[in-house]
Amino acid sequence: MFMQATIIGCLALLVPLGTAFEEHPHFCIQTDPQLLSDIDRHVVMPSEKDLQCHIKATTLTQKEKAVLLDTLCADHGSTTVKRDNHHFLRLRNGELSGRGSQKEVCANGGDSVLAWVPYHTVLRNYAAELNPKERLTYIAKATNVEREKTELCHFPHTDLVNAVTDNLFTCVVLIFGDNFYGVEDNINVLVQLEPLMYQLRNITYLPWRNVSNSYKMHLGDSVLRNPSGERKPIYGSLNYEFVEKILVNMTSVYQDKKLGRLPLLFEHRGSVLELESDGVGGLDVAEKAYFGRSMDPRSEVKVQVIGQWVDQQREFGADIYEYYGHGLRRYRQALTGARLTLVRIDNTEPVFMAPESKNLAKASLLHDQKEHSSGNFTEWENAQEEDSDEDEPGFYGWFVVTSLLLAVVVVVGIYLVVRTHSRRNKQRQMYDLANTNVAPPA
Repeated sequence: MFMQATIIGCLALLVPLGTAFEEHPHFCIQTDPQLLSDIDRHVVMPSEKDLQCHIKATTLTQKEKAVLLDTLCADHGSTTVKRDNHHFLRLRNGELSGRGSQKEVCANGGDSVLAWVPYHTVLRNYAAELNPKERLTYIAKATNVEREKTELCHFPHTDLVNAVTDNLFTCVVLIFGDNFYGVEDNINVLVQLEPLMYQLRNITYLPWRNVSNSYKMHLGDSVLRNPSGERKPIYGSLNYEFVEKILVNMTSVYQDKKLGRLPLLFEHRGSVLELESDGVGGLDVAEKAYFGRSMDPRSEVKVQVIGQWVDQQREFGADIYEYYGHGLRRYRQALTGARLTLVRIDNTEPVFMAPESKNLAKASLLHDQKEHSSGNFTEWENAQEEDSDEDEPGFYGWFVVTSLLLAVVVVVGIYLVVRTHSRRNKQRQMYDLANTNVAPPA
């Protein structure tokens, strides 16, 4: 099966409550085959990589795996091979996680990631975890540099647990057992690497989605200024950040019962996120909001940018890859009908405050729609004032002064009319009173 060794650049758990999975700092996986020149090389000054990689596993090439399957599983006319059941070690993130048998390799056709680990490395790191009372044999390969020959062999469990590193160590050639190798012949033990987690790659979202609005949030403030002497549209922008939350339905991902419940890596926005066991993850997102409006000369207006949070429920398909650590991943199978929910800011809306200028700017937004009548102005995409309604600069002040003068004139006129009318009524009352005091004729 095709195998890739690619370093994944962003493995970070962005949910603050969780703890990110940490790869073994001293365990390395090498995909390039080991050459005879490398085996015979005497290292005087170890490199930084050699100092860091205390445990180095070298994956089998396609040719090595084919030879291994043929040796362990094919009929060579030897009853010994059929009766034998040699073993190998299982490693997960550089730690011993169990053992497997020869029959398992033959049953799955070598459909697993197998690697070689030097005998001395196994002896130093894993021998203490093995039960010395067991009677097993382990599969290995021995390379004689002088003869330029490599053969598959097996050595006893007791040599490993008793830390045999002298001439007493023997690795007997498989099949016919007509030869053996010693420790000086560069012994490498067969191990099986187990995946650390699954990675969802090549994600394809289906057309269906269900979007529901949540709440709005104040993202920030800005100011639009028109310093020129003529009316013109002015544009602005605001940078804002938020944490986009990802909720993956884990039941929809693990539809296949053969998939183990491993941690999940999810590709999103060019990053690889490690999700919680319940499918929760998060990503820091930086965005920019754009806004603008038409403004009068030498005017200024404050802007508040409001963000709308939404919940987007979506279905998606992906390719499931097994991730083994240190950049090694392998295609497993396709995934369809998985579901997730994205909680994020989907759109922004500018709110323009009252202009602060003697030249009172009218709310003239950038599209051909009418403006709302409220004190604050809504999104600049939703309204535009008619240019024909513009007034000449300074007309408002003259209009107010003229109105006040007219009001004073009207009040004075009313006062004079009332006063004149009252005086006439008073004279008439005096005349009527005088007529009532005259004596009747005799």
